[in-house]
Amino acid sequence: MYRLLTFFLTFISQIAFATPSDEVTFAVTPSVVKVHVIDSKGGHGVGSGIVVADDQVATNCHVIANTQGVQIGKFGETFSPISMKADWRHDLCILQFKFLDIKPIVLGNTKKLSYEQSVFSKSYGGNAIKPVISYGQIKALYSLDNENIIQSSAGFAMGASGGGLFDDEGRLIGLTTFKSPGRHAYFYSIPVEWIENLLRQGKDIQLTAQTEAPFWDAPFEKRPYFMQTYDAEREHHWDRLNEIASLWLKSEPQSSEALFTKAISRFELKDYVGAKKELDEVVKRNPRHARAQLYLLKLAKLNHDANQVKAIEILLTQLDEYLLSESP
Repeated sequence: MYRLLTFFLTFISQIAFATPSDEVTFAVTPSVVKVHVIDSKGGHGVGSGIVVADDQVATNCHVIANTQGVQIGKFGETFSPISMKADWRHDLCILQFKFLDIKPIVLGNTKKLSYEQSVFSKSYGGNAIKPVISYGQIKALYSLDNENIIQSSAGFAMGASGGGLFDDEGRLIGLTTFKSPGRHAYFYSIPVEWIENLLRQGKDIQLTAQTEAPFWDAPFEKRPYFMQTYDAEREHHWDRLNEIASLWLKSEPQSSEALFTKAISRFELKDYVGAKKELDEVVKRNPRHARAQLYLLKLAKLNHDANQVKAIEILLTQLDEYLLSESP
């Protein structure tokens, strides 16, 4: 294991990521817009949007669903859409304008992302006057409908829905969409590939009437497995977490995140041998999986393996130093 960790350290140092420069974070600002809506009761609501093509703005459908009116604001001006495209299940809507004259953002690719890669978000979270920025790292990627839901530590507040999540070169990789419940929330973005697909397909419609709940707001049993784990893990219901992980692995046998969730449940149920086997497989597939490395660190401490403890601590310092505070 010590030799393997030495290899991991060398591998990780070769693909280290830098914090995005001020020039990069500033360059995306013109493509980030504020979305204003009038809800069904006549109240005013705010969300965010990203100009993704000429005269086309992507936002989350839940921002504009069932509203009486929609406008976007930019550079002191307001613009009203003439039509829209909607992918209600994926919570993605694209508003069509005339003469918007705002430069579209450069689109990225979630297939090229790495765990702990630097990212940043920009949006009108908190109903800010100007787009606000939040820095973070990619913490996990979850497969859904053949694309990647992105979990990152780039936090966002109410009003950020439909904002942009960008890689360290300023390319759009997702729309900031929802967060997990609880004090220590996880933040999730839908992938840019869904935007590209909707730009190519679908007919323009005039109505904002919602026809289907988004995947993250579906009934519990229809939500993705990674969402079904929230309460079990937060409330330390390890048997329940183990059950969900088993169903997840049966549905997605190649999912490293399903395997990692199974390993967590085994560890907390004190099946340390089973947990170690599964954690080793997770980091074999992805040595940048910081939370899996954290649990291996916990096991190394339980086994009083000083060499392994030191090696993993060095590795976590490079990946996510904050996680070291979670290790006993």
